Amino acid sequence: MTVSVVVCTKNEEKFIKGCMECLKKQTVKPEIIIVDANSKDRTVAIAKNYTDKILKERKKGIGDARNLGAEKAKGDIVAYCDADSRPPENWVENIEKFMGKNIGIYGPIIPYDANTKTRFGLKVWGDIFMQISSKFKYPCICASNCAFKKKMLLRHPFKVDFIEDFELSTRIRKYGRVKFFRQLYMPISARRFKDSFHRKAFRFYLLNSIRLKLGREQKTYW
Repeated sequence: MTVSVVVCTKNEEKFIKGCMECLKKQTVKPEIIIVDANSKDRTVAIAKNYTDKILKERKKGIGDARNLGAEKAKGDIVAYCDADSRPPENWVENIEKFMGKNIGIYGPIIPYDANTKTRFGLKVWGDIFMQISSKFKYPCICASNCAFKKKMLLRHPFKVDFIEDFELSTRIRKYGRVKFFRQLYMPISARRFKDSFHRKAFRFYLLNSIRLKLGREQKTYW
């Protein structure tokens, strides 16, 4: 099975080179796809040196951007990471290794630039909680580090523009197994949580989960 990696970007010139260099060093070479949301900086210019495809997202939604990447991917598996991620050299190799009969897989996120408090918060929610959710067959996917069989994504695409990973998790578990693997870890930047991890996690994730359940408009960052 072949792997396409989709990275959705918007004004990520400070981080995109590091992510791209890590993807180029993979022990199993993936197709690399950038889906850009009208960046105003040098994101696209930098990415051109590394990618197989650069796509433009016109609808201004992260869910739509992820879907566009999946639609244009050549791989049997579509993986996602963020522009500030630093995929380990065996990340794609592990995706191929662990996918098997699963329809989706995911792993922990580990901050490479966080203070102790933020590192602890992400350990709880970006690792332990995810692992427990998988064991109880209620996967809580993080789009910073996940992969799906392309056929599944085309049948069940992302539908919302914030906590789109969580919303997809709640829908696809009835169609097959979505499993957590600790070996599939992903170093990420903690830049979004530097002010206050728990406050931002509550504001953006919990409150948007409630809005989603009530059918109300979400507060998006895209």
